[in-house]
Amino acid sequence: MLQKLRDQTQGIGFKILVGVLIFVLAIFGFGAFNLFVTGEPEVASVNGHDITQAELIKAAEREQRRLAIELGEQFDASQIDLGDLQASALEQLIGRTLLAQALEDLGMEVSDERVNASIRDNPAFQVDGRYDANAYRRMVQVMRFTPQDFLREHRMELALTQLQEGIADSAFLTEWEMAQTARLLNQRRDLAYLEFSPDDFIGEVDVGDEQVRLRYDENALDYQTVESADVSFVELSAAGLLDDSSIEVTPEDVESAYAAEVATAVASDQRSSRHILLEVGDDRTEEAAITTLTELKQRLRDGADFAELAREYSEDLGSASQGGSLGLLAKGVIDDPQFEEALWSLEQGEVSDPVRTQAGYHLIELVSIEISEFPAIEVMGPDIEQRLRMEQAELLFAERLRELDGLAFEEPESLEGISEALGLAVQTVDGVTRAEGAGVFGNAELRDATFSTDVLVRGYNSPAIELSDYRAVVLRVDERYDPAPIPFEAVAADIRAALVVERARALAEAGQASALERVRTGESVSDVARDFGLQWETFPLSRRTNAEVPATVLMAAFEMQRPMDVDKSVGQAQLPDGGIAVVTVTHVEEGDILIMPDREIADMRSYLKDRIANLDFVAFYDTLEQDASIDRSL
Repeated sequence: MLQKLRDQTQGIGFKILVGVLIFVLAIFGFGAFNLFVTGEPEVASVNGHDITQAELIKAAEREQRRLAIELGEQFDASQIDLGDLQASALEQLIGRTLLAQALEDLGMEVSDERVNASIRDNPAFQVDGRYDANAYRRMVQVMRFTPQDFLREHRMELALTQLQEGIADSAFLTEWEMAQTARLLNQRRDLAYLEFSPDDFIGEVDVGDEQVRLRYDENALDYQTVESADVSFVELSAAGLLDDSSIEVTPEDVESAYAAEVATAVASDQRSSRHILLEVGDDRTEEAAITTLTELKQRLRDGADFAELAREYSEDLGSASQGGSLGLLAKGVIDDPQFEEALWSLEQGEVSDPVRTQAGYHLIELVSIEISEFPAIEVMGPDIEQRLRMEQAELLFAERLRELDGLAFEEPESLEGISEALGLAVQTVDGVTRAEGAGVFGNAELRDATFSTDVLVRGYNSPAIELSDYRAVVLRVDERYDPAPIPFEAVAADIRAALVVERARALAEAGQASALERVRTGESVSDVARDFGLQWETFPLSRRTNAEVPATVLMAAFEMQRPMDVDKSVGQAQLPDGGIAVVTVTHVEEGDILIMPDREIADMRSYLKDRIANLDFVAFYDTLEQDASIDRSL
């Protein structure tokens, strides 16, 4: 199979895939997209598989929720542009669909045990280092999944990981590539830079009152108030429809959903165990290992302590010092099926006969069994009912959204009719500009609508503008404020300060250009620095990672040609504080893998293999995309 994967990647140009290739590593990297919804307007088609508007809305909503959880208090929903969010979500859906089809074609599947084990091992579902079923259900609900959808999506994530690992395992790295990379990455250079900062030239700048006035008069449009508007709006949301009289969830509905959750619940059986391992090989035959373990089992029957025997006899270095303890294990966690089968066949307190695995022979003791009981319907019922109501509210939202848009068009000069017909409160926000606004008007699409000709000039209602998370807004402008001149006296000080900075920067740039030319023509670097009252910053044998050197200076120094027929190479670099520098390189020493520490070599090898694997995966995806039939209708 791996060769098949590599064959599909040959001869294809690489490209960056934003938001498609990073799938696992954290719960919130899971793709939150149901690929099997039908009966909705289509936004794209991938090899005949339709992606619907409902999927896209759900994908954008879940991406917003992911951002909210990831950013915490720093999250501001008003700063998210719905158009950009949906465009990004659509590309992710398309990429995800392509990869799902590839997984099916390759026959890559993941067992139930592996899915359960992965969920149990995820810190997002643990409390005090242990899997917690309630934490799992809460997190799934926060991300707006049903348990069935989440398990299906997580299974796909694990299959994608298998695919990536398969491609990575086929990557090939030569020793020549290692040596060449070491030569470049560990290269060291004698470098120096002479900084020309505008701050050093401010004392030479004198700005008169007439110059300030001239700047004001010549740039009058720059010294005006910002165009703004006071806005009224109504907002429709699925959350606001939860108590609508048309929404009904019966006890039977809750019982049916509860039964479905029980059926798809993560297996809760975990086992605490200890073992004694004896390896087999040239120094010990299989018969000798079986004989020794059989004798140890008899000693256990006679009252010997398992932990003491494990410390004395076990050849598993990781657990022997802990008395052979393996801690709590769930099905699917153990790589060896023979060990897992033996452990799950034991009763609590029972010790197995010698068990053969790839590692050798084991005696296994089942210490205890822990089972997390699935919560009763009385506990989960309210949450399930709320989820079912929200599902109905989201469907109702689509109906009411059409009504909202129709009313906005039919009664274009007021929001009162909409408010009465749909029971929506009229809200207001003052001081909305083209660049910013309070609350929901942090959304760029709403601001664009505010300053559209129909709304701002003609005074009409906007159409219904759909936001993420099942929300939509209709707005109108109550008061318009055109730009007005700001009095000269109010901005004179700011203009003067700006002129000083501009002229100081010009002096710095002129000085740097003169110095650069003088150094390039061979003039003494000391004389150049002295003439400007500056001092060179020198860094002998600096590496690319030298934190003491500004990043832009390092980049310039390592991009410059090595000095060959001249005593130094000369270049320049912009500095983060607005300054500009002359940069010189006088000596270059190549990196040598033979003198690198083993740890650095291992890190470099890992980096290069990961890079090759990533490029191969990108190429694999590139092949899928080029061979696919993709139609976008959004």
